[in-house]
Amino acid sequence: MKEFALYTGCTTPVRLPAYEASVKIVLEKLGIRLTLMKDANCCGAQYVESLSHTAFCAMSGRVIALAESMNLDILAICGACSGSLKTVKHDLDNNPKLCAEVNELLAEEGLKYTGTSEVKHLLQIFREDIGYEAIKSAIVKPYSGLRLAAHYGCHVTRPPEIVKVDDAENPTIIDRIIELAGATAVDYTGKTRCCGGPMLAMDADVATRIGLDKIKNIREEDVDGIITACEFCDIQLTQVQFDDLAEQGVSKIPVIPLPQFLGPALGINFDKLGIYLNKIDPKPILQKI
Repeated sequence: MKEFALYTGCTTPVRLPAYEASVKIVLEKLGIRLTLMKDANCCGAQYVESLSHTAFCAMSGRVIALAESMNLDILAICGACSGSLKTVKHDLDNNPKLCAEVNELLAEEGLKYTGTSEVKHLLQIFREDIGYEAIKSAIVKPYSGLRLAAHYGCHVTRPPEIVKVDDAENPTIIDRIIELAGATAVDYTGKTRCCGGPMLAMDADVATRIGLDKIKNIREEDVDGIITACEFCDIQLTQVQFDDLAEQGVSKIPVIPLPQFLGPALGINFDKLGIYLNKIDPKPILQKI
């Protein structure tokens, strides 16, 4: 059984605990052991990154150094965290001066970045460490008659030469798993565009307009739900449907993390997947098995 150090990041445990719960139980079902990282810090994504590159690298570098002390590769379930850790690993591996500067800071608590631990996003675990055939073989209750839209998120697939998760212009991992579970993956206009989430701290109105534009494009394809692999995107695409007055009274499209969608098809009980915590009830979709 393969084992990974689970890095949840800051946001998932607080704002989307159902995502964390479903990741743990689904991956265990598919033969992946997860060990929670103790004393892990924020990765420094976006905000610290924009103020100090050295501080950003020290924060993400410390997370990777913790995994190295556990002799494990990292599973980062947050899109922003995955992107940050992969970017910093790339920078530290290719800039000896920066690596030495970060290690001087880490030495204060007995840590050292060596570059021995790999960083993987959840989608990579599904494709590379479990594999499509194993997922297909584990399906015991396939879906029927479901039309679903995949949303990948910017930081999961970009920059492609560093993150190496999926094709940034034509990603397929979520779509493939949707199809393996018996549902239909639907293409839509603006599939690879941002959800607007990263803009929330700077301009909430612009962020909401971006998110609603994506919801509009998805709604035009008559889908039953949206499948995500980033909690920021999940939160944003859910919340904009409540914030906009034009959306009031309109049937809301459930937004579901990929492992939460896959769980029932694997025979996992709804409650164990944290489905009761979802802001938009996904049960009408998940019961189509």
